[in-house]
Amino acid sequence: MTTFALIADPHIGHEKPYEGTVRKLSRHSTAYLHELADEIDKGFAPDFQVQLGDLIEDSDDTIVDRDNFTQGISLFDRMSRPTLSVIGNHDQVRLSQEQLRELNRTPSLYFSRDLGDLHCVVLFSSSIDHTDIQIEQTQRDWLQQDLSATHKPTMVFLHHPLDEQSLIGNPWFEKYPDYCFVQERHIIRDILERSGKVQAVFNGHVHQNAHSQINGIHYITIQSLVERVAEPEVASRAYGLCTVEGNTLRLDVAGNDPFNLVVRLKEIN
Repeated sequence: MTTFALIADPHIGHEKPYEGTVRKLSRHSTAYLHELADEIDKGFAPDFQVQLGDLIEDSDDTIVDRDNFTQGISLFDRMSRPTLSVIGNHDQVRLSQEQLRELNRTPSLYFSRDLGDLHCVVLFSSSIDHTDIQIEQTQRDWLQQDLSATHKPTMVFLHHPLDEQSLIGNPWFEKYPDYCFVQERHIIRDILERSGKVQAVFNGHVHQNAHSQINGIHYITIQSLVERVAEPEVASRAYGLCTVEGNTLRLDVAGNDPFNLVVRLKEIN
């Protein structure tokens, strides 16, 4: 059995209105991360945790973004298990890929690691001004090689979704799907399917909980930590707790926008 926690889109930084409403209640970001470090560590005690990107809400100052990103990483450092840290689109606005590698303490923004009984792959979906979302050829070649080299069941983590989930009613992306999905998602899904080893893919970005299954692989979206989900100004405080035991995956998203899922995973030969 392997267990892991998931936190998506903390958006540490100043709050900004979007179409007249402040939807990311970032005033709670650091307090929630402080609380969850203890809550998850002591209550669930996962084998590892994953930060699914948009650790910060970009500002107009690179130094502010760098400081906020550093603060976010330090909050995850309070947890006693390893953290896999994904890069989101807001993280990329002011911070270069070189800066992000340094702050993230990884030689590459995409990488893999064996944790528990699983092979874990972190992908980097680049974006420019929150759109032009791409996973370029060099990374796709690496992904194929990485998957061919493992014999373990594999989980994939990235910021932007690879599925075709519904955006109906989504205040962020219903009108702007080009700001949501990875452009090469059909190519990436084909690589994952042909490997025969990938069981599930997890992402943030969409600010909703969602699940779809495409050709035997489960695609799961986790709600943002600070999305406004009720009035007056109630934040989701969402985080996911995932257990993989045998061929069963159980996900419980706690907080003010709960989501529960139990699915059968495909056999890995």
